[in-house]
Amino acid sequence: MNPRLLLPLLICVAVMLAAQSPGTPLSDRAVLDRGIAHEQAGRLEEAAHDYAAALAAATRSGDRALLADALTHHAYLQYYRGDFNQALTNVRRAYDLQTAAGNAVGRREALELIAHLYADGSVGQYDRAVEYYRQLLTEYEAARGGTDIADTQFNIGSTLERKGDLAAALEWYRRALASEEKLGRRGEAAFVRRSIAVTLGKLGRPEEALPLLDQSLRFFLETKDTERAMVVRQSRGIVLRKLGRTAAAIADLEESRRWFAARKNTRFLEKSEDELAGAYAAAGRWHEAYETRTRHISLQRELAEKLRVEHTSRLRVQFDAEKKEQENRALMREAAAATRIRRLQTVILILGAAIILTLVFMAMRLVRDARRMRAMAMTDELTRLPNRRHILAAAEEELQRSAAGGEPFSILALDIDHFKRVNDTWGHAAGDIVLQRIAHACRSALRPNDRIGRTGGEEFTVLLPTTAQAAALLVAERLRATVESLDCGDIAPNLRVTISIGAAEWQRPETLARLAARADEVLYRAKEEGRNRVAA
Repeated sequence: MNPRLLLPLLICVAVMLAAQSPGTPLSDRAVLDRGIAHEQAGRLEEAAHDYAAALAAATRSGDRALLADALTHHAYLQYYRGDFNQALTNVRRAYDLQTAAGNAVGRREALELIAHLYADGSVGQYDRAVEYYRQLLTEYEAARGGTDIADTQFNIGSTLERKGDLAAALEWYRRALASEEKLGRRGEAAFVRRSIAVTLGKLGRPEEALPLLDQSLRFFLETKDTERAMVVRQSRGIVLRKLGRTAAAIADLEESRRWFAARKNTRFLEKSEDELAGAYAAAGRWHEAYETRTRHISLQRELAEKLRVEHTSRLRVQFDAEKKEQENRALMREAAAATRIRRLQTVILILGAAIILTLVFMAMRLVRDARRMRAMAMTDELTRLPNRRHILAAAEEELQRSAAGGEPFSILALDIDHFKRVNDTWGHAAGDIVLQRIAHACRSALRPNDRIGRTGGEEFTVLLPTTAQAAALLVAERLRATVESLDCGDIAPNLRVTISIGAAEWQRPETLARLAARADEVLYRAKEEGRNRVAA
């Protein structure tokens, strides 16, 4: 079983068992959680039913926080399923509710989905998407959200490229690259270089694009990320063809074609076949050019058919129904009406089965991609801990739970001491290993109900439910001692790492933002007092 699905599945099982226990009705929030678990497990119909039930319950009870969360989750599901109009209606309402409640995290999450919807090619409202991305970027910059800043810069560049404003897209891609390099996210930086190179190629500057593609390809080959390597290899083949280096272009395009064909990735395969046909023709290999162009045309037709099925299925059904009725009336006037009708029915059944199989295949891919996108969106790539958005959303839920139940709640702001010195002295690869070890050590040292997430380059946040400050200090000291005892000699001789921690207990009625700010203030005091210590 995929480990990323284990937790949501366990939540779903627990919720369902509770629902089956006599005298134990599900809470409204539990219904929403069950819907999330269903969506993670690919059961989209069940997820939609639970989201609708949570929306109805929140409307009846007047629970605005639950209503906003349910609207956002329902909108994401509608977005994945292509119901853009309803998704936009729901997420706009969620945005208004989160704004009125002062929930900055929830409001930004809703605004980000609005921007994604407008940036989608099926909607094509690129200027509005860029406007919302810019608003998010301003807020992330104010909150010092490093990874969020880099992701948003890339989203702006991608939207502008889709719009056709290549010069502006290039500028934003370069900003995203600078941010990724500063954060040390080498894989993301390599993929941004590929986007820069593609844009340069579209601008007629292939000689500038080629070194960037070479650099990205080396990285993905070294890290054995074959899928991304093949995407870059295809882009490099296109640039090499523009530079007149036909033999090298053919080599890249043939290899990418084999990869995408083996995995039935029709969209990328069609592009490889198109460019490869032109490269063969330029090399005078006319027979191969003809065969490749024939395959390319077939793939174009297949993609066009899929697109038509996606966007005009209702019209097609109406048209087919009218056509069938007309043909039936005509056949009744002919002597061989019965035979021709049977033949027509057979053809329709075959076509219907083919359409159903195609839709099932596309739905399975959509579910898989949706699960993967959602997991990627909630997990830090390097440490496999919850990312900033994920841990802050969890913190908001814990704070609300503490407010409702009258229980204490504390958070720890954790920062690696002199981490820049590690990167500068031993390199970013060593820094990445240090981050991974500290993340694993801290997670192992926490109690079962505690949670830790990465909120910045070397910054982490720990959530301590039902924990007052005195107990929080004990947990913080255990974390500090655990990290101090780490043996990093295998990474580099004399390498020793420590952390500083700031602890803060929630005080009614302060917001999560204020609680986090207090923890950060205490963290800075711990650093000023000499580092490798806990402050409260």
